[in-house]
Amino acid sequence: MIKQWAEYVRTHDDGEWSRQQNRLIDSQLQSANEMAAAGDTDPVRFAAARDRLRDR
Repeated sequence: MIKQWAEYVRTHDDGEWSRQQNRLIDSQLQSANEMAAAGDTDPVRFAAARDRLRDR
């Protein structure tokens, strides 16, 4: 999979694959937020992990 992704990145426009990655990440964050709102995860641990990612 890594080799396929590297080939894709080399052969496609930066903006194209960047938009795709943004959609993926946004959907993962949305799912995590929905899980936290539904009580399916510890909101304190979720918020701490989210904040660590934002600080990078």
